[in-house]
Amino acid sequence: MIVLLDRVRRGLTSILPVLHNATMPQVMQNPFKTGKSTGLLGFSSQSLTIYIAFGIVLLAALSVAIYFYLQYQRTQDQLTKSTQSNGQAALISQVGKLMMLPTNEQPTIATVSDLNRLKGQSFFVHARNGDKVLIYTRAQKAILYDPFANKIVDVGPIDLTQTTPTPTGPTPTSAPVRVAIYNGTPTAGLANKIGVELKEKMPNVTIVGKGDTVQTYSTTLVIDLTGKNVASASTMAEILGGKLGVLPKAETKPQNADLLIILGK
Repeated sequence: MIVLLDRVRRGLTSILPVLHNATMPQVMQNPFKTGKSTGLLGFSSQSLTIYIAFGIVLLAALSVAIYFYLQYQRTQDQLTKSTQSNGQAALISQVGKLMMLPTNEQPTIATVSDLNRLKGQSFFVHARNGDKVLIYTRAQKAILYDPFANKIVDVGPIDLTQTTPTPTGPTPTSAPVRVAIYNGTPTAGLANKIGVELKEKMPNVTIVGKGDTVQTYSTTLVIDLTGKNVASASTMAEILGGKLGVLPKAETKPQNADLLIILGK
């Protein structure tokens, strides 16, 4: 009897854990009750809000940067145009001190940059890279100016019938030129001296008259009386250290002369 009761006790002891596990309800963890709510793409709502705010700030900063960059570029463009305009005005003013320029017209200004492409054009025979060309379309005149030496290199007409207008003009020695010389200084015999020197440098020149001016001049003037010898007049002005001009009202036009030189101090 005692042995039988002992076997029953052992059997109950072995099956109680099994009965306990079978009768207790299973508790599963709810992933949605972890204390943290999940949002889009697995981010929490708080993290997502931070990222959105950061993106808005970054976009605003980028927009401001682009705005100020465009403003800077616009300012630089305006400064560049202003500088170019001032440079052209200064160039025209400087050339105007050496010769009479056409009025009521703004010239087109070009820079000589490749002499090899200008070979065969007599207008550019004495040109060098860096020289400026002032093109007056209405006056049909082109002026070649050396800004480094501050001198007029050549002046010639423009052939507007060409497909690409190219300044052309005769060389200073292409045709005979008749020249009269007026002494506009107190120095006696200056006209004779200048006449001899000019003949040596320009063999095509013929001196047809000499005289004295009515008034005294501080600057030597070379005047194209016929309007057909601008290139030769420009060369003479360069040789004599003078400038191109017009006949003063106080002076008398010489007879049988293409050019008149009025010598200044």
